[in-house]
Amino acid sequence: MSLHPEADAEERVLTTDFGRELLAQVGAIARPEPSHIERWRKDHSPEDVSAAIRIVETRRKGTAKFTHAADMWFEGIGLEQSTAEAVARHKARRFDGGVVFDLCCGIGGDSVALAERASGVVAVDLDAAMTRRVRWNAEVYGVGHKVAPVRGRAEGVGIDRNALFHVDPDRRAGKQPRARAVADYAPGLPFLKELIETARGGAIKLSPASDFDQTFGDLRVEIELISLGGECKEATIWFGELANAKRRATVIQGNKTATWSDNDTLASSRWLSVSRNPMAWVFDPDPSLGRAGLLDGFAAAHGLSRIASGCDFLTGPNRVDSPFLAAFQVDETLPLDVKKLRRIVVERNLGPLEIKTKGLDLRPEDLRKELKPSGPNPASLLLMGGRGPSLAIVARRG
Repeated sequence: MSLHPEADAEERVLTTDFGRELLAQVGAIARPEPSHIERWRKDHSPEDVSAAIRIVETRRKGTAKFTHAADMWFEGIGLEQSTAEAVARHKARRFDGGVVFDLCCGIGGDSVALAERASGVVAVDLDAAMTRRVRWNAEVYGVGHKVAPVRGRAEGVGIDRNALFHVDPDRRAGKQPRARAVADYAPGLPFLKELIETARGGAIKLSPASDFDQTFGDLRVEIELISLGGECKEATIWFGELANAKRRATVIQGNKTATWSDNDTLASSRWLSVSRNPMAWVFDPDPSLGRAGLLDGFAAAHGLSRIASGCDFLTGPNRVDSPFLAAFQVDETLPLDVKKLRRIVVERNLGPLEIKTKGLDLRPEDLRKELKPSGPNPASLLLMGGRGPSLAIVARRG
């Protein structure tokens, strides 16, 4: 009996004429109903029908991460944990040339991107079904000849001092649904630290919510926080010859990438002031800056201030154009009072209303239900806590 019956069925659907015909039929239906499934099962086994449905569903979800998702072979959790194509390609730029070991490679998002830059990639995963998916996905991207899938434990791979390493530790290895402490990842912290100390260079992928600073902050590494679509996606620990700063924030927008590191901060650092009152412009910084510990240095270098201690909204007299900032032109500042805000929304006929909060235990979706903005005049509402009185800023995106 096969240890991977679901993967076997999926591969059968992907590689046979009758399987591809079934896949086309399933793909033509947005939401399969019992009648559809019953019809497909007249000509195909239940296992193949279920496999085709899984392939179609994961490919649809995969379009949010991969440009070739329509042809790829995914697995649910593997897709969820995979590195988005844009982020993987950003990281892969540091791996030009040479051989890279991609440990805990999963469905191969990083392996594919690395193969586009490196001379070869050894893609290692404990799950044999994942190594089959890596091989398939590498072929989809035209780099199959450069990717060698290997089944095995990351800890069992000898640390070749002439190679580079990329590691995506498993965050679901313990009893918790998803670990945040690096000590609960697999492979564990002893192996990761040994890799940092002995390998030529490489990168370790961590959750941006993990305790990366406490775990690796005292080592000679670079900690990069990578943001895509306004969301902090990954904390990357660069080590060896691939590290070139201590802290870095990176924003990826389409085909453009912007970075800010402690090297930039040190070149122009000064004490960040607190304005206490919003000026003509208010800025919502990308979360990568704050998570990387670079927000104050970035703000000081751009002539900006915090509005209040403990609040990440920045302010300044002039508009600052930066991929790291969402700019808002201030119309009015008032104490945070929901009744007054509701009156303003009605009197000014505001809507749609963008709501952002910082330093407050208040959810924008809950407030939107109370304010009920339905007018034709778009606006932004910036709500802030921190030290001092809470404020509401009515503004327009600049």
